[in-house]
Amino acid sequence: MSTKQDFFFGEYSASKGNASIALYYLEQRFTKVEPAFFTRQLNRFLAENGGHLTVSDGTSHPSFWGLIDSIEPSDVGFVEIYARNDVNNAVTATLACDIVLDNGIVSVVPHWCAYKAIRADEIVSTLLVPLYLKGLHARTYLRWDPKETTKVLVGDRWCHEETLMQVFQLAKYPLATFTTTEDRDKRLQRYIRELQCATEVAKESLRGEAAWECLRQHRDEARKADEKPAS
Repeated sequence: MSTKQDFFFGEYSASKGNASIALYYLEQRFTKVEPAFFTRQLNRFLAENGGHLTVSDGTSHPSFWGLIDSIEPSDVGFVEIYARNDVNNAVTATLACDIVLDNGIVSVVPHWCAYKAIRADEIVSTLLVPLYLKGLHARTYLRWDPKETTKVLVGDRWCHEETLMQVFQLAKYPLATFTTTEDRDKRLQRYIRELQCATEVAKESLRGEAAWECLRQHRDEARKADEKPAS
């Protein structure tokens, strides 16, 4: 593997037609510019590097929101979430995410895993919620193998629940395997609420901290509605 230099992205690794940049270094770029400019640079870079860029991160809670918030939603063809077994030997699988743009694919490869409850929380908070906040869940697919993908369901509460169960199944750690029935139900309800609230926020096309502030407001409203005694 060799290193190359790009005028905008800086130093990156290149091997057999695949370019790789750590998310940390990419963050130093997308925080400086507007999404339209950053998206153009991504497409230029993809065109110059075989149509594929791997964005790596050594944690299970990457700043994926910063990246996806810096790409124009209208320029995303679709997103695929899939499992990998070559990232972390300590777990059965980790999840990765492909973002398909005009000139190629950006593969986000952190350590998303679901082998215990706190890691499952991170899949929801740092992978799913960002996609929902940008409205990209409507163009997101789960890749079970090279020939089989299923579209993330969009709609009511049942759709959110089904999506969550499928994502954890894809991650090789179904939700029921690491929690008691009571804890599983509580977590599932919290996850569903998060996706419901994020879906509502997406309708307002917000960016940055404004999107998360709006999400917090929707959470509070949903919590108050749940606590309100039935008449």
